[in-house]
Amino acid sequence: MDQAARTEFWASLALRHCRGLGALSRARLLKTFGSAYNAVQARERWPEAGLTRRQAAEMATGSWRVTAKEEWNRAQTVQAHILLWSDPRYPQRLRELPDAPVLLYCRGDLSLLHSPAFAVVGSRRATFQGRSMASYMARCLSACGIAVISGMALGIDKVAHEAALARVGRSIGVLGTGIDQIYPRSNARLFGEMAEKGLLVTEFAPGALPLAEHFPIRNRIISGLALGVLVVEAASRSGSLITARLALEQNREVYAVPGPALDAHCLGCQQLVRQGARPVFSAEDVLLDLAEQLRPFGISHETLPEEEKRAPFPRPEEEPAAATTRNAAAVPGKNSWPAAGPVCPSADALVPEERKERLLACLRAQGAMQADALALALDISVPELNTLLIGLEMLGRIKRLPGARYEALP
Repeated sequence: MDQAARTEFWASLALRHCRGLGALSRARLLKTFGSAYNAVQARERWPEAGLTRRQAAEMATGSWRVTAKEEWNRAQTVQAHILLWSDPRYPQRLRELPDAPVLLYCRGDLSLLHSPAFAVVGSRRATFQGRSMASYMARCLSACGIAVISGMALGIDKVAHEAALARVGRSIGVLGTGIDQIYPRSNARLFGEMAEKGLLVTEFAPGALPLAEHFPIRNRIISGLALGVLVVEAASRSGSLITARLALEQNREVYAVPGPALDAHCLGCQQLVRQGARPVFSAEDVLLDLAEQLRPFGISHETLPEEEKRAPFPRPEEEPAAATTRNAAAVPGKNSWPAAGPVCPSADALVPEERKERLLACLRAQGAMQADALALALDISVPELNTLLIGLEMLGRIKRLPGARYEALP
């Protein structure tokens, strides 16, 4: 980094670590003043960006410096590109979001951020058929020159990344951890290949652990970078449905593989189709539907190589071997299937009872509120609030509205 970039990075960290500023407030400041440095210097004018004088006063205290310095020091120790919001290489699709991240840590080929991209997401505990369909879709789309985005988890994410990396479009992995953290550990080989041939991206600081609340938050980047999102398999209460909902808010196309009727693995996808998501049965369905957006890149359904149009599912006799691999996860020392871990908590575990009632009471009294304003009203940190909001949304107690506003449900 040159001196100008270092100054902008420090200002970006000031915004990230200032208490009372969430993603929405930070993005407003960046868009109003053009850079993090300009925003910090103009804190007396923050009301012009829709912020309060209380938020500006918190910045003036300098209370953010301790944790900002910790992230600054950790950033010096990792091998990664630090992509600031003001950098011309920052992806335009992401910059347009109302809650765009103030910076990104990246490893790999940054040019992929400007390729046409499509997200493939789904269950960590995917079925054999689901993994086969995800692999087929990722392989076909990448063969046409489309970068396939997913979340580096096991199941659907993993097979989508692996299939796409081998083709021209390659793949982008969006992490819910720091750029220096490999999670799950059984994906170590895939992480290495993604850093070498594709791209890894995260907004979380180096050293950030795989906390449960990180993963729904990172989903807005998965959908934000993409032209559309395909949900391959999802149960009725799945994190993939959060990604689909965010995609709709961001004006992205949403697709779903309907799957067999009454299959518990596919109930979430069937729910999406009932709500208007486009059902998908082949890669050509996506290519035809996105034809207008793909035309500037010279991509159409006709660019799909003939050899990639083979049936999406392997021969039935191959399934027992796949099932054996999956069942091996129950054996100590095996890592081929996800064990219970921090990314799959119950919704109740995310929402302590006393915090839940306080938050719901505030929403009932004030009506729909934006996340940053809610954090100020409750006098809690934005990360802590995000955990509560995710848990309550999963429990069906609150509803997210456009513009990251939330309302209590009866």
